[in-house]
Amino acid sequence: MKYLADRIAMYSILVVVGINYLAQIPYYLHLYYFPHRMPPPLVGTSLMVVTFVWFLLGWMLLARGRRAGYWLLLTFLLTEFIFYLSNMIDQVMHGFSPLFQLQNPDPLLVPIFAIGYLNLIGAGLFAIFLIWRYRTLVAGQQPA
Repeated sequence: MKYLADRIAMYSILVVVGINYLAQIPYYLHLYYFPHRMPPPLVGTSLMVVTFVWFLLGWMLLARGRRAGYWLLLTFLLTEFIFYLSNMIDQVMHGFSPLFQLQNPDPLLVPIFAIGYLNLIGAGLFAIFLIWRYRTLVAGQQPA
């Protein structure tokens, strides 16, 4: 990546999304494993692995300026944004405030929910950034 703004954005994407995936571990352990000794469901675990590979492959390829990486990362970010936004819309339609999960009395869950909200905002902003900077990210050309 030739431009500093591109490098900063790409590493920011990596950190924000990476923290979100890491946050899923204590979230699962705290809510399901420790109280109920339930093993992780195979379908949910598989989806987490597949989406993480989708993200990581897109990120690594785009970091090398590859067009396939651009499209993988952009579709991942748009999917993530739509996922979090649809969850927020659903909770509002059921009478909850948009950020109601931050009022959870559990001190472990509040930062995990905050990370989820950060992913909603980050995925949207990063997707816009990728669209805006397509030429410099993929082709390494001057910004328009």
